[in-house]
Amino acid sequence: MSSQSNRKVPFSAHFIVNSGSLACILNDFATTAICAITHMQNVNELDAVSGEYALTDEWALTLPEPFESRMEDGDLVLWRPGMTIWCFIWGIDAIESREDALEWVREDQASEAFDTFESDENGVLRYRYRLFEETNDFKVASMYGFAFSHTSYIQLGIYLDDEADYAEAVALFDSLAYTNRATFH
Repeated sequence: MSSQSNRKVPFSAHFIVNSGSLACILNDFATTAICAITHMQNVNELDAVSGEYALTDEWALTLPEPFESRMEDGDLVLWRPGMTIWCFIWGIDAIESREDALEWVREDQASEAFDTFESDENGVLRYRYRLFEETNDFKVASMYGFAFSHTSYIQLGIYLDDEADYAEAVALFDSLAYTNRATFH
């Protein structure tokens, strides 16, 4: 997973999880998070989710089948047999653009990354690449996808057990929708 801990952008993300919520507010140096968990009895034992799933107040993901969900180390994890998705939210400073944020991602990505793809549609700039990693014994390449709006971007780290699931991973990433277009810098 790519680390963005060197970023100094304050950002607030509100994860919606079942009947409860996890609100995280990153400090000015984006190195620590203050998290408040409300209305959740056990963060590690959540129901399956599917369909249009609100990741934050600004971002939604369409899940074509049920995925289990949990919060781990302050990040949302969705999984089903053969696929695990880690979701990370990052802020974009008001004086910087989504293109600037994409450049930060490119600077941080591993030199071994391959199969890169970029698109800009419906106000969302998307970038993805694949990477063979020790996480899955270098057998199936993981996919990292980034979707940028004018205020934030979401990173999905998608880990696969079988190459046959790659098309579904791309479709999941492409289903990311920015739902809060009214907020402008």
